[in-house]
Amino acid sequence: MARILIANDDEDLLELCRHILEDCGHVIQTAADGRLALDLIRRWQPDMVLIDWVMPHVNGAEAIAILRGDPATRDIPILLMSASPSADVMARAAGADAFLSKPFLPAELAARAGLLLDASANHTAGE
Repeated sequence: MARILIANDDEDLLELCRHILEDCGHVIQTAADGRLALDLIRRWQPDMVLIDWVMPHVNGAEAIAILRGDPATRDIPILLMSASPSADVMARAAGADAFLSKPFLPAELAARAGLLLDASANHTAGE
């Protein structure tokens, strides 16, 4: 069981992601904009962040840059989602660990999250 923060301004997609990841046994917090997401991440210290590219106040790329620049949050795995076909390259350039293209299948989200969490756990165990 991991703690995952989901940041997305689309309420339906936010709830879909919440249900998928809760069904995998994870504990979920949500944020409807980037500013709130950053505040929750700093206070809650999740094991992973799932963040949308386009959001109000602070977009996904800006949030990732802020998280990567903070020693307290720089190692949190980040899965960035977007409907933009070129966002995969942009996600890596922004500092995301992985990319999820919208629309996606529930199994795809569960698998990507699982891989990121496993990689993070293995990295932490090797330190």
